[in-house]
Amino acid sequence: MTTATNSKSMKSSNILATTVMAAVMMLVMAVPAEAKTPKVSEILDNNGFTTLLFALDTTGLTSVLDENRVVLFAPTDDVFEATAELLGCSSVLELATNLLNTTVGDTNALAIVLTYHAYLGRLKNDYEVLSAGELPMANGDTVTTGVDRNGLSVKGIVNATASTITTAAFKAKKGSSVYGIDQILLPIDPSGICAS
Repeated sequence: MTTATNSKSMKSSNILATTVMAAVMMLVMAVPAEAKTPKVSEILDNNGFTTLLFALDTTGLTSVLDENRVVLFAPTDDVFEATAELLGCSSVLELATNLLNTTVGDTNALAIVLTYHAYLGRLKNDYEVLSAGELPMANGDTVTTGVDRNGLSVKGIVNATASTITTAAFKAKKGSSVYGIDQILLPIDPSGICAS
């Protein structure tokens, strides 16, 4: 009788252990995995910066941003559309094509404008953006940072007014950050780029 009781007890223990193990596995599977940190290009693709991403892809700069530590000031799709209209372009595609086909020195104007939006390095927080005063950008020119009545701002050397930073930093791989802005930063005068 003792052997039968021990056998039943062992079966009950095994069933209980299996049930507990299954419950633990279900709980582990139900807890969402920690979200992985996105690449800069993934942030652009998922947050209203697809025109910028298209232009970066066109010039071969996307992988440079994904593989390095950068702070990217990113105009939204709406900003590109408004700028194209302001410059008399029929579309954003015409603006991008004309910039791509215009050279300044040995570089196409589109690449110069795009690299003017990237600071190679890391700024830990918004205060560091604000207190920088001037940031050397990837194209070799500087932008001015500060605060105006709208909040944090960044101004290109050819821009008449500063661009407002419209989003908190999106954190990306390699310690990179992306800030949305409400103007394209201009290192060159774009007037006449869409003249017919």
